[in-house]
This record gives sequence, structure tokens and C-alpha cells, in this order.
Amino acid sequence: MSCCCFFSTTKAQFVEIGGMGGALSFNGDVNEGDLLSNTNAAFGGFFRYNMHPHFALSLGFMKGTLEARDRSSKHENIRERNLSFKSDLMEFSLIPEFNIFPFNPQKSGQVFTPYIGIGVGLIVFNPTAKYEGQWLELQELGTEGQGLEGYDEKYSLVQFAVPMLFGIKYSIEGRLNIALEVGYRFTTTDYLDDVSTTYPSRSTLMNSSELAVALSNRTEEYTGVSANHLAGARRGNANNKDGYLTLGARISFSLYGKRTYKSSSGKRKKGKELKHKFDRWL
Repeated sequence: MSCCCFFSTTKAQFVEIGGMGGALSFNGDVNEGDLLSNTNAAFGGFFRYNMHPHFALSLGFMKGTLEARDRSSKHENIRERNLSFKSDLMEFSLIPEFNIFPFNPQKSGQVFTPYIGIGVGLIVFNPTAKYEGQWLELQELGTEGQGLEGYDEKYSLVQFAVPMLFGIKYSIEGRLNIALEVGYRFTTTDYLDDVSTTYPSRSTLMNSSELAVALSNRTEEYTGVSANHLAGARRGNANNKDGYLTLGARISFSLYGKRTYKSSSGKRKKGKELKHKFDRWL
């Protein structure tokens, strides 16, 4: 009689706690098509549960600034529109990740891997613009008529996002992990920059405030010529939702527990030897 398997234990599940630093690049209507010039710093932290050498689940927080200015555009028609915005951004995300190579820092041959991820996020933002030396909150003003009769309600400053990412990571001595990562966030809003549809008429916006009039159409500030004729003309592209690019580095520390998982490997044992061990245990 023989038996063909026995159990060995290998530490595989572990957690990482770390931080990130990098940049955000806005992609939307303001300064459209010039992604890399709309860049600002970002930082954050994360907790990653490595459940398997190929799979992990990351819970993260990121804070940064989204910003863009039409005057920075290479295209004259965009510069003439002359819109701009700046918004603080907070992102909370839950991202399942897949390691292309097995990643287990306690094994010398499994300390490096590229990885990809896609998940769900919640973002909090609040676009502002500078006017006569003051930063004004644009959502409250309703620059495209939001909140007025016949127009949509004011957009929410809390929205969902779909984070996608690609990175490479390397573990040093099984404890310190370093990663370089690039990602993109698709969002459920076209108002990260407060620009989406058409110019309301001046008379319509006067029902809101003079500031709404001034910050809805800023072409005259650039050209020096009245721009009242733009009422009803395209202000943004409502067919494309806003998003942002993320670039950064992550540093984390691995924390190992006592839990292990069991893996089976074949090894032939004679029945008499197994019976002897069983009797000894009893």
C-alpha cells in the first residue's frame, strides 16, 4: 500500500501598507487635447492585501489638484474661449490587481512583476476659477444655467470613477516594495472643469447673478470684443466625460502574519512507514 501526497506550508498571504507620490493630468474640455500640460502634484496612501502570488486587492486614497487653462492651448480657437479652472480632488478607490508574474517577496525568484488593475472609485471635487483676484466656486454659480428654470439641476460634486492602471514593482529583502505606476480614471461626470454644453444667453444668466454671466463667457477678456453672439453656441463637448491621468511611484512595507496556505506535492511513502508514524502520533 502506498500514498502519493504530503503537505508542506508556504507563506503566501500578506499585506502592504504604503504611500504614493506623483502627478495628475486633467483630460476634458478646458485646454482640450493638451493632456501633459494640465499637470499637478498628487500624493496618497494605500493598503494592499496580497491573497495569492497572482492576485491582490488594493484600498487607496489620493489627493491632488486638477487644473487647466485655455490660454495654454496651441489652438487659437481654444485660447479665445479663455476658460480655466482649478479643483482640489480626493479619490477613494478599491482596485483588484493581477500580477503577471507570481509575486511573493519571501521567495527569491518572485520579487519582481508587472501588474495591471481595474476597479471602482469615488471622487470629490469642486471646480473654481480666478476672477478679479478671487477664487470663485463655479458649481454654485451655475455657469451653464444649472438650477434655473428649463435647465438641469446643479451637478453633484461627488462622482464615481473607474480606475485603470499598469505598473511594475520590485521587493527588496522581502520587506520594502517599490513600484512605478501609470493609470487613467474614467469618470461619470463632464463637469470636473465646469464645462460641458452650450453658452446660455446673458439675459438668462442674469437671473442667477452677474458673476455667473462673467464666468460663463470669458471670450471678451481675451479678444477685447463683445462675445454676446455666442449664446447657444457650443461651450464644451457633452458627449465626452472628463477624466485624468495618474503617474507616480509607490513605496510600501510588507507585513506577514502566521497564517499559511497548504500546497500539495507528490512523494511516495511505503505503507509500513506511514503506519509506524501514525502509531507514534497516537
